[in-house]
Amino acid sequence: MKQDLRAELKRLVEKNLYRKLRVLENHEGTRARFEGRELLLFCSNDYLGLSRHFRVVRAARKALETYGVGAGAARLISGTSEAHRELEKKIARFKRKEGAIVFAAGFLANLGILTAFADAGDVIIMDKLCHASLVDGARLSGAVLRVFPHKNYKQCEELLKKNKTAQRKILVTETVFSMDGDRADLGELIRLKKKYGALLVVDDAHGTGVIGANGRGATEPKGIAEGVDIIMGTLSKAIGGLGGFVAAEKVLIDFLVNFARPFIFATALPPVLCEAAREAFCVIEEEPSLRKKLWQNVRAVEIGLKAAGFVLAPAGSAILPVILGDEKKALGAFKTLLSKGIFIPAVRYPTVPKGKARLRITVSAAHTPKDIEKLINAFKHLKKAGF
Repeated sequence: MKQDLRAELKRLVEKNLYRKLRVLENHEGTRARFEGRELLLFCSNDYLGLSRHFRVVRAARKALETYGVGAGAARLISGTSEAHRELEKKIARFKRKEGAIVFAAGFLANLGILTAFADAGDVIIMDKLCHASLVDGARLSGAVLRVFPHKNYKQCEELLKKNKTAQRKILVTETVFSMDGDRADLGELIRLKKKYGALLVVDDAHGTGVIGANGRGATEPKGIAEGVDIIMGTLSKAIGGLGGFVAAEKVLIDFLVNFARPFIFATALPPVLCEAAREAFCVIEEEPSLRKKLWQNVRAVEIGLKAAGFVLAPAGSAILPVILGDEKKALGAFKTLLSKGIFIPAVRYPTVPKGKARLRITVSAAHTPKDIEKLINAFKHLKKAGF
C-alpha cells in the first residue's frame, strides 16, 4: 500500500500538482520570513488586517483570562457560553436576519447547512465554481446534485424546471467566488428562487466585511438579505479569526441546532474566538476607513498589474487572479516572485480547473503604498521574464 501511495505522489510531482507545507516564520500579517528571506505576503484572506488590530487582540486577551483556551465540548453538551450568544446576536443584526448560529469552521457550516436541509428526494442546484465545502455538503446530503455553468442563470433556470417535482429545491452560490474574485447575480437568483419555490443559500465568506456601504457583505443592498433564505459566512477572512456562521430566520436556525451534525457533534468554537470576532464586527461598523483603505489598495494593484501587461477582469473583490494556464508556468512564476521578495503560492488543479492555474493575489488594508509598489515591480519583472 505504501508503495502505491508513493507512486501516486510521484505522479503529482510529474504533473506539477504536488503540494507541500511551507513554514513562515516571524509572521506579521503582511510580512514573514521564509527560508531565511524576508517576504511580503499577498496571499492572506485577512482583508482588513483585523487579525492584528489592537481592539481585536485586546478583546481576545480579556476573553482568554475569562474563558481559557477551549470550549470544553459541543454546545449541546457543555452549554453555550455568553460569548457565543452575544456573537450570534451581533451577527444576526449585522446580516439583518432574525437569528444566527456559529460553527467551529466555515467548512463545517456549509456541511451543516446542506446535510441538514437536503435529503434523498431533494435536489441541490449549484454554481460550478462553488467552494469544495458546498460540493462536499451536497454529496453527503443524499440529495441529487445538479451543477450549472458558472453564472449561467439561464441553465440554472432550466435545471429548476427539470427538477420542479423534487421535495425541496435548494439553490446554492457563493457571493464572491474564492478563486476568481467575481460576484454572483443575487438579484437574479432571488427571482429564480421565488419563481420555483427554492431555498436560496449564499456563501458570503469573501464578501462579509469587504462589500457594501457598511461592509455587511454582498447581501447588504436593499432587498437582498430579505430575499436570501440562508446567509453563510466565515470568521476567518475579513473578520480575522476562525469559525463559520449562518444567519437566517429563527425557524431555520432552530432547525440547524437540531439537525446540523457538524454543530451537534463537533466541539464548539472557543469563546475567546467568539469575543475576538464580536469585536471585529464592531471595528467594521465603527472604522469604515479600513474598508476604504482596502479598496484603494485593490484599485492600485489592479491598475498597476494592467499597466504591467497582465490581463485582469474588473476587480469586484479583494481577490485578483492572474491566470497563467499551465501548472508548470504557475509554479515558475511563484518561484520568480519569491526571488523578488513576494509570496503568492501557485493555485493549481483541483483547486481550480485544469489549464487555469494562477497566482491568486489577495489585497489587505494592512498593505502600504510601498508594499504595492514592490508587488507591481515584481510583476513587471515577471512579464519581462516571459510569464
